[in-house]
Amino acid sequence: MPAASWNDIVRLAGPLFEQGLQPDRSDLLEIAFTGDFSDDVIDAIDSLDGKPIPSLEALREKLAANGVLSG
Repeated sequence: MPAASWNDIVRLAGPLFEQGLQPDRSDLLEIAFTGDFSDDVIDAIDSLDGKPIPSLEALREKLAANGVLSG
């Protein structure tokens, strides 16, 4: 199963967390679709539920638990 690079996820979501925001799945998907992100990144974000994500570390844990991260 293809998986997203954590570095790409950080590039997508990091700026939101740096601003003190707690994005949810739809916020992240909007950025993924409008930015230069791979289908693997979009699929990884699509695996999330709709709840706000409190931190970058929480995002990593959720994506790892969903089995959608590489390395």
